[in-house]
Amino acid sequence: MSSTREKILSSATKLFAAHGYANTSLAQVAKEAQVSKALIFWHFANKDELFRTALKSSLEPYSINVVELLSGLDELGQIRKLVDLYYEFVSQNVYSVRFLLSLVVREEKNLDDLLDRTTELYRIYCNLLADILQTGREKQLFRVSVNPQADAALIMATLNGILVQGFVGGGIQAEPRLLLEQLKVGLGERLLRSA
Repeated sequence: MSSTREKILSSATKLFAAHGYANTSLAQVAKEAQVSKALIFWHFANKDELFRTALKSSLEPYSINVVELLSGLDELGQIRKLVDLYYEFVSQNVYSVRFLLSLVVREEKNLDDLLDRTTELYRIYCNLLADILQTGREKQLFRVSVNPQADAALIMATLNGILVQGFVGGGIQAEPRLLLEQLKVGLGERLLRSA
């Protein structure tokens, strides 16, 4: 991808995240990218294509491939590692995550691709956690009272809450990291039979 196209795309993503589709003009994108409006039309047919391309590029980092990273860890270690990986992913993709959250919050139209993709990724991650919780319970590492699906959903809700709270404060800061460490300690106390 050319650097001019990347600059336009980056500027558009930033503006769509801040103002939404309806409140972002191509003139604003051109000004932000320091290019002419005509140059935007050289790379993108119209505002809708620019928006969809920005959305697609924001979804690219969303893939989960953690099997190798979890090998050699017991089930609690795997869950703690997943918490760390989730935080690292969001920290490294703050701009993309903000863009996607802003679209959902603003109830932008035509977000079926976004919702399908994020729902699928959430489901995969939640099912991975549930499988680990189930295995830990079967190995009697975790308490019998552990409900794999409910506890996986609770872990995800807690992670998302911590990370959204970090965004409200202007970005990922030390406070969310401290909360994540507390979450990992709390998970051990909640899940382990011997805790």
